[in-house]
Amino acid sequence: MPDNSKQHRKASGGLIALAAVLALGLGAAAWWLAAGEEAFGGALGSLASPGQTDPAPVPTALVTRGNIEKTISGTGEVKGSASERLKPASWRYFKSFDAPLNKLVRAGEPLMTYTSGEVMSAPYDLVVKSRTVPKAGEALSPDDHFAEVERMDTVHVEMPVAESDLASLAEGQEVDVVVGSQGTRTGAISNINQVGAYQASGSKFTVTVEVPNDGSIWLGMSATLSVKVAQATDVLTVPVSAVQGDGDAKTVTVREPDGSLRTVGVSTGLSDGSKVEVAGEISEGDAVVLHESAAMPGGSAGDTIVTMTETA
Repeated sequence: MPDNSKQHRKASGGLIALAAVLALGLGAAAWWLAAGEEAFGGALGSLASPGQTDPAPVPTALVTRGNIEKTISGTGEVKGSASERLKPASWRYFKSFDAPLNKLVRAGEPLMTYTSGEVMSAPYDLVVKSRTVPKAGEALSPDDHFAEVERMDTVHVEMPVAESDLASLAEGQEVDVVVGSQGTRTGAISNINQVGAYQASGSKFTVTVEVPNDGSIWLGMSATLSVKVAQATDVLTVPVSAVQGDGDAKTVTVREPDGSLRTVGVSTGLSDGSKVEVAGEISEGDAVVLHESAAMPGGSAGDTIVTMTETA
């Protein structure tokens, strides 16, 4: 008969050996996982959720109180207030032309001297652009001889204005003028051209501003013009990007101290595309949410801009 006890002992020994091998394998696996987590946990963690980031803070701005001054502004080139041909007296003979070209000649200074000793003087401040004169000693003809001049005691600056702004302008209206890097001086609208230039975005009309010249303004200089057309004092303002909607459905979103959001209906007033006057159930110091893609409708296009000044 087979020895059953020996066979039983062999089977038991094999099972023990298999259990030991399994135990060693499981222990090694546990060690490897622990070591891997410690060694590579930071890198693996960063790769595990590449799309998960902290939410960006909501941009806000405070409601402020101040004065808003609306102006229609533009830029233009300085030109003489008039172009004219100054002609010599009849029955005179030419001796010399005494004024320089392209430089300021004050009223009363000599332009031309006749052989008789008489002098043709500048009738006003001017710049001589060109001259046509005979040779010394030859007769002068008012039809053939003259000096082309630009009047400079006052100068003109022209700016294009959108048709939507014409109702706010009038001839004689005061204009703040900055020429080059000089300080602000006062001019006045001398003419509003009633024939415009059509554009698909809106027709433009030329407004001419007359500026007194003390001699410091030269032809061809650049000038910035600002016409005050409206003002609101002691009003609440917000950035225009805080306002959403059109017409009577404009709103702002107020962020409360606890982080909650509240939508408030508002009406708007003066604006320059940067800040806007608002009225509604909001108060100075409230934080309003900004929507950076927003813009106030109805802004002027081209060279005419609407600007706003705010003071605390």
